[in-house]
Amino acid sequence: MKKFGKILCLCVVLFLLASPLFSQVIPLLSTLDGHVNKFSEEVAKSLPFNSTMGLNWSHAYIGQLLGFPPKFGIGATIGFTFLNAGSMDGLMNLFDVPDFLANLPIGLPLPGYVAEARVGGIVLPFDIGFKIGYLAVDKIPLLDNILDLGIGLDYLLIGADLRYSLLPKLLPVKLSVGVGVNRLVGGISKTLSSSQSFGFEDYQIDMDMSKLALQWKTTCVELKVQVSANLLIITPYAGVGASYSWSEAGYRVNADVSMTGPGGSVDNSEFVNVLRAQGFNNMTATEDGMESIIENNAFNIRAYGGLSLNLTVFKFDLTVMYNITTNSLGGTFGIRFQL
Repeated sequence: MKKFGKILCLCVVLFLLASPLFSQVIPLLSTLDGHVNKFSEEVAKSLPFNSTMGLNWSHAYIGQLLGFPPKFGIGATIGFTFLNAGSMDGLMNLFDVPDFLANLPIGLPLPGYVAEARVGGIVLPFDIGFKIGYLAVDKIPLLDNILDLGIGLDYLLIGADLRYSLLPKLLPVKLSVGVGVNRLVGGISKTLSSSQSFGFEDYQIDMDMSKLALQWKTTCVELKVQVSANLLIITPYAGVGASYSWSEAGYRVNADVSMTGPGGSVDNSEFVNVLRAQGFNNMTATEDGMESIIENNAFNIRAYGGLSLNLTVFKFDLTVMYNITTNSLGGTFGIRFQL
């Protein structure tokens, strides 16, 4: 983190004074932007996969809301998908991600959880599902207490789907086609305490950095097909989904930069304008610092399947997911009340 702070402080001085060291700083910033480019490409493929956690209920169709009993369910799902860690080695080093997490053979685990509900259709053989998960913490208790990393996490996942049954309701085998929309917003932050004040020729430069954060957003639209079979107290199922996603990923620095000298003061906006003039086209000023965000859209295909244990009105669901596009895995466990 000290290295990152020095990069920014050097940049403040060098763009003002056209120092020969400027040519040494630009490659460092370019390296950081290069890491973000790779991260954005991976996000476009992996985070839409993560956003499909939840609503993968074992029963391909749950029935009619106005039947007897009325068909509906409510529950929760928790799980992981895995991100190709090789694409973000440089960024993980900035966040002091432990080697045992970064070097897992199946990738870096990305957790997720949702509360979810599904209601049966009316007249026509369809059902509708909804899900939401939310978390915002400045520090992750386990990581902070054990590893003292000072890492925070932001997470919001919302989604909905509609499934239409293609087989007669009396058959034990169900087949449905559906469409779903998912919105995932998240980030990981590292708390900083970096204050530097120094003079350079006629300028006084003060910089206070309080946080460095990776951030991402993705909106995913998916078409899916699922089949299931009710076999006494278990329901095996399998499905496939094809999706297109609109994603953004990048980094944000919370910092106050104050420079005074013969020419007056320079604020964050002017600082960022000079960076953009030097080729950092994605850099923008924010209310409390600066950020660089890259957009990346992608097409993904996933397969999923598993089984549920059905104990009267309670269902225990185990799902395995496979991202065919990236060869990455995911898994979830869910519990729900379902009539």
